[in-house]
Amino acid sequence: MATIQEVAKYAGVSVGSVSRYLNGHKLRPDNTKKIEEAIHALDYKENFFAKGLKSNETHSIGLLMNNMQSNFSASLVGRIDDVLEKEGYTILLSNYRDDPNRIEQKIAFFKSRAVDGLIIVGAEQSWPQLECLKNCDIPVISIITPLDYSQTDSIIVDNRASTEKVISRMLSLSHERIGVIVAPQTDYVARERFLGILDAFETQNKLLSESNIYYGDYSKDSGKRGMAYLLSQEVSAVFVCNYNMSLGALQTIHEKQLVIGKDISFASYDYFDASDIFYPKLTVIKQPIKEIGTLAVERLLEKIRNKNQLQGQIFTLKNDVLWRDSIIKNPTKSE
Repeated sequence: MATIQEVAKYAGVSVGSVSRYLNGHKLRPDNTKKIEEAIHALDYKENFFAKGLKSNETHSIGLLMNNMQSNFSASLVGRIDDVLEKEGYTILLSNYRDDPNRIEQKIAFFKSRAVDGLIIVGAEQSWPQLECLKNCDIPVISIITPLDYSQTDSIIVDNRASTEKVISRMLSLSHERIGVIVAPQTDYVARERFLGILDAFETQNKLLSESNIYYGDYSKDSGKRGMAYLLSQEVSAVFVCNYNMSLGALQTIHEKQLVIGKDISFASYDYFDASDIFYPKLTVIKQPIKEIGTLAVERLLEKIRNKNQLQGQIFTLKNDVLWRDSIIKNPTKSE
């Protein structure tokens, strides 16, 4: 790989002239032409990492995911990468695979690569491993979960309110035996979605029976088991709090040869393309992934420009409930 010194020698100019050219300064036309010809002839590639160490900017962002295999995560990474690329930034991507003990190691890795900022997805405030973010010297954005650190921004969605809307609709359509498949109540998102379910029952002065709650583990298999269990409880409507578990629940419904929107009402959290090709189409809660990714990048770049001096804020975005015919009036209730 050619060096800046070799470019200067080939062009017959000083190293300082080449450096000024690379940094956008206007030179005499003849020197500009010589340098451009030398860069082309030597196939010179600027060392942005070394340049970044001098300027304290590498135009790279660390993106730390919990799970990169989910539909939400894949879509979010794609959106963040698209927006950052337009701004001249690149992503360093890593994940901690549901293991908070890997958090510190991953953050140390990003810092060793001199990233200008960090986006972290799905981290829990209660994890002691996140203490290193309290006095972090680079801007940090948390997505999905709020982190209560003075200079950390958090971007969350209205899990509780949107879930409450769906359950309220089921209750208004005379479904008294509503079954729910919820995730383990060990993380912020799972608790918020479950609280939305309870809010709906409380608002309508009704009680959610403990026997109509199935605690899954985010997996498709737990969704299958949960749906089979709830059908044994003779529920007339089901709400599933997670994409993978909803796939398992739908498989059980198919295997039992039940018709959604006729034999049972069904809705779930997280939009997936296949929900549009079911008949009837499925009622789902759709997270604003594009808006989340765009806001995360815009806010992070703003914090970078302000040398990480901006006070941390919490931004709450609204989910979109896609109402379809998979929820109907309870057919066992007379008019």
